[in-house]
Amino acid sequence: MSGRVSVVVGVVSCLAFAIITSPMAAAQTAVPSEQDIGQALRPVPKGLGVHQGLPTLGTVPGASENPNVHGASVAPAPSKHKRAATDVTVSHVQANSEPRSAVTFNTIQFTFGSAQITPESSETLRNLGNALSHELVDQKSFLIEGHTDAAGTPEGNTTLSRRRAEAVKDYLIREMGVSPSRLQAVGKGSSDPANPADPYAAENRRVVVVNIGS
Repeated sequence: MSGRVSVVVGVVSCLAFAIITSPMAAAQTAVPSEQDIGQALRPVPKGLGVHQGLPTLGTVPGASENPNVHGASVAPAPSKHKRAATDVTVSHVQANSEPRSAVTFNTIQFTFGSAQITPESSETLRNLGNALSHELVDQKSFLIEGHTDAAGTPEGNTTLSRRRAEAVKDYLIREMGVSPSRLQAVGKGSSDPANPADPYAAENRRVVVVNIGS
């Protein structure tokens, strides 16, 4: 009898754990919408050192604001992309004295050691392509950056990250009809980690899209 009670208690406990943790898991795998991406990649207004398009959100998914986007408002100074706590991280990079909007996509993934885009990435890529063609149609040029962690050789990582950036660019052109003249691709390898404290961390393996000119 006691054995049956233990089994029942164990099952109930597992179900309770699943119910508690499933909203967090869902938030962490949520795909950013076309509108989220369009708003996040709007250019920083001239004369202002902060991004006005998105509120600054907390790092805990499930906040009252959209949990798929983590905004960061920073002054116009050189800055690295912020460590992603959710699926999209908005940050700003300094170039030619003008702050630029950049978005890190954690829902664009590739098969291990290759530039083959996973099927699970297609929704994010479709939303990105639609944002470029609609909300951001007035924006002239975007840079697609591929990043890896520190595993492997620097030369190999640079090559792999460039191939992955090119794969994203090709998808946007071929499947979404984005003009090739608006897209550039570059491989950063492991040279600009999102988490410098842990060069091998998963968040260092990412795709970043930067608005580089209207």
